[in-house]
Amino acid sequence: MRLINTIRKKIWFCVNVAFIGFLVATGFALYSYKQQQIHLTHLRDFDFHLAMRSNELLNMFVLQKNYYKESFLFGSSDSARSGNLLCTKITAEIEAIIKSERSLHGLPLSRVEGLAGLNKMYNDYVEQATELYPLLAEGNDPNDYIEALQSLATAQNELQNTLEFFAEFYRQHFSDNVSTLMGLTNRNSRFLTVFFVLLLVTMSLVVNWAAKRTLITPLTHIKEAVRAFGRGQRSFPALERMNEKDDIGELGVAIITMTKDLVQTTVSKAYVDSILQNMNDSLIVTSNTFLIRSVNRATLNLLGYKADELIGQHMNKVLGEFPCGGTEAKGNALDAETACQLWSNAEKQFLTRDGVEIPVLVSSSRLKDDENADQGLVYVAKDITERKKAEQKLEQMALYDFLTGLPNRMTFSDRLEQTLKQAYREGRQAGLMFLDLDRFKEINDSMGHDSGDALLQTVAVRLISCVRESDTVARLGGDEFAVILDTLHGPQDAVNTAERILEAFDEPVVHEGKEILSSASIGIALYPVDGQNTVELLKNADLAMYQAKQSGGNSYSRFSTTIDQG
Repeated sequence: MRLINTIRKKIWFCVNVAFIGFLVATGFALYSYKQQQIHLTHLRDFDFHLAMRSNELLNMFVLQKNYYKESFLFGSSDSARSGNLLCTKITAEIEAIIKSERSLHGLPLSRVEGLAGLNKMYNDYVEQATELYPLLAEGNDPNDYIEALQSLATAQNELQNTLEFFAEFYRQHFSDNVSTLMGLTNRNSRFLTVFFVLLLVTMSLVVNWAAKRTLITPLTHIKEAVRAFGRGQRSFPALERMNEKDDIGELGVAIITMTKDLVQTTVSKAYVDSILQNMNDSLIVTSNTFLIRSVNRATLNLLGYKADELIGQHMNKVLGEFPCGGTEAKGNALDAETACQLWSNAEKQFLTRDGVEIPVLVSSSRLKDDENADQGLVYVAKDITERKKAEQKLEQMALYDFLTGLPNRMTFSDRLEQTLKQAYREGRQAGLMFLDLDRFKEINDSMGHDSGDALLQTVAVRLISCVRESDTVARLGGDEFAVILDTLHGPQDAVNTAERILEAFDEPVVHEGKEILSSASIGIALYPVDGQNTVELLKNADLAMYQAKQSGGNSYSRFSTTIDQG
């Protein structure tokens, strides 16, 4: 048939048959996708949007409530101002939710009215709160505002309950719609799965029939002819019967011509041996019983052996963790037990003559003769020592600070969490110290960044010398350091450590002939008395360090307690 007398036409025939099936399947898939897209768009633009906004609105209101509480309890004007600043954001969030609700058609009017009532209730609350709490923070007597405070407390509870109601409503609404979409998706998936399976089976049968008739059978004849040529056969009747006007027929003719040319051409064994000996990678040939038959020059250079020291030895002499040990397999063929020696790009250890382990990437394959019988194995190994060093360096850079060599923030967080878990299990105390260098910016600006770096490196060394091996010293960034005290018998242990650290700063740091004088402010927080978890402990240690910094620096302070420096 001239319609499919070329390989291109045969392939296109099979492709077109499959393409027709693809078009049909695509139509069904697009329809299903369109339905899911409508639901997903609604989830994205409305349900998820409203759920996130309502939750964010509730969080901001709770934050504002806490600010006002701090301003009332501690007389903090900053907290009162922070609470007032949130009024505009909260009002904007309520109005945004109302606008989103109004854009939806078919919604109950009560939902929009409820949000409008919430907006009015909040505006009334804000009008009183923004005036009253700043007055209380400035020190006015709360007894003069008892009725107003009671009214605000009632309004706060009502507002929080209303916000929690809307947040839960929108979260539940979003969850219900997601469940509906999942049900629709599952139904569509089952339908499309059945449809695609039936279509795939049909198209596979059609394409298989066409491919076998026009491609596979002729190519099988060519493959068998090539194998027969390897066994010494020089006549190929199946190829000679092929149609010369067909592309594959022309390939059959070309095979016949090529075999005639190959008969007249040979490749010398010396040429092949030269190629193997000059390979950069190690090559080892073994018998079925894993006895070494041949090695190339790269193997000898890598392991430090001479050829006669390896020939006849078991493969476990050079390849570490050899599963079959020194036991030779019975018979000439590789059985299931010995087939475990075959690897594909497996990382192993080569053993040198001196017993040094060298990391290598090993691949192995079976060596067969013309009759497809197993003759042994061929191992090709690439030295990956430099790659391993690079990987270790990358791991070091990811976990440790490049300037001081101390654990970085990520490693510090992990160790702090593990320390607290261990302390909880064993019922003991642990400690956390935050350390900030005093006037570090002035040193950098006046003496240069090289001096600042030298100071940081020296501080790291001195900090390590002031703590135990079980403790952890980390650099969190800039001039901030942290110390995890693994086991404490009481607060005095942490105080003693802080005093040793401050004493270590008495000695100046000498860099390029210049003395650098520095000191530190240290904050101490103890587990479990100052914090039950990492978040609380980190926050309280930071507050304690700030307290020490405010007192003039070169001192330490425990959370909520001023330590006597004298």
